[in-house]
Amino acid sequence: MKASLRVMREGQHYLVRFTEPQRDLVRETLLFVKDRTGGNIASMLRTGVDRARLDQVREKLSGCEVMLSAAEVHVLFSALVTAVVEIRTEQEFFTRVGFFKEQAVSLANALVRDIASAGDPG
Repeated sequence: MKASLRVMREGQHYLVRFTEPQRDLVRETLLFVKDRTGGNIASMLRTGVDRARLDQVREKLSGCEVMLSAAEVHVLFSALVTAVVEIRTEQEFFTRVGFFKEQAVSLANALVRDIASAGDPG
């Protein structure tokens, strides 16, 4: 499965249009990372931000169209990859996140590909 996103660069940010399932997948992986053990330091190592910032980024994804900085896109990418790596089995992943690992990997790849295609913010 190959995911794709609609992305437009606007100044130093990216306007990203997710489908509802894509948005839900990202929100669930952000929640998974936030709930992991290890506190803020573990969150920082996994995503580059603390738990409070994970919540802020997750809140931005209340709709399917969201303006994100490159740093926030990195948080999304990191959450998707972290969930795939840290949840051992496909069944556990589906039970916890509600999607398949393949979908998370595809969306993580789409984030990199489609953001890069939109251009460097400078």
